[in-house]
Amino acid sequence: PSFGPDIYEYLEKNALSASLPCRLIALADTDLDNAQELLNQDLQTLEGSSSTPQQTPILQLEAIQVSISWFARTVQCMATLTAAQKAKSLTSAQEQERFIIKLVEEAGNGVNTLDWNAAHVNLEEIQSQSVLEDWALDVLDKVKDIEGVSSRDIYVREGPCPEEYTADLM
Repeated sequence: PSFGPDIYEYLEKNALSASLPCRLIALADTDLDNAQELLNQDLQTLEGSSSTPQQTPILQLEAIQVSISWFARTVQCMATLTAAQKAKSLTSAQEQERFIIKLVEEAGNGVNTLDWNAAHVNLEEIQSQSVLEDWALDVLDKVKDIEGVSSRDIYVREGPCPEEYTADLM
């Protein structure tokens, strides 16, 4: 992808804040002493706000510092979800680029058509997913080398939590 060398720096600074669903999914019982209280307060904050998708209140779950283990599980979740989304794509970035070139060649000067724009959006989505997945896998490789972090600390369950683990939250 043609994002330039600054994309990893951008992801290092912003990916964790953009990964709130994964931060929540990756939350383990050892990460916070008051997880249920914090999540309930965040729910009340969301319910009491007049937020839009572009403007949501900052939640406590976003603002708190996370342990390296929680961070690694969050990044693992991001990698898993990105890989799953990429698997749904019917084409690769190279195939999509060839399709765009074909559209240009067939249309002559039709580089601003609906099909051309849609093809570019699809290409950018494929490229973004690839960059995010590569970054996440790179981060996970680095985390494995951090002293004091065990594979148990960064384990991410393949399926949902057993019901008895979440019964108190319901």
